[in-house]
Amino acid sequence: MFFQQDGCPAHHAVTARNWLNSEFNEHWIGRDGPILWPPRSPDLTIMDFYLWGRLKQIVYGQPLENDEEKLKTRIQNAVKSLPIEEIRNSFNEFRARIEICAEKGGALFE
Repeated sequence: MFFQQDGCPAHHAVTARNWLNSEFNEHWIGRDGPILWPPRSPDLTIMDFYLWGRLKQIVYGQPLENDEEKLKTRIQNAVKSLPIEEIRNSFNEFRARIEICAEKGGALFE
């Protein structure tokens, strides 16, 4: 099993990378990690190319009061409302993106 790190600058700090090496026995993917993350490719994560955008559509599709608890509830309900078939399709799309990335040798693609 591998840990996939995002590109957040704070997660690139030496202390963070040392921790990842110790916790994941160098089985992690990320900037300056044992397995390099392909540059400019955040869309290789299902969370980035599918989930966050979809949740934003659902959560902010209707006006929202300035109430933190109501926002949390709406987010939880949005996650519960995602159709399982839609989630399965996102995994199929993920496989296709990984294959394209491999074909391009990790170079930028759309």
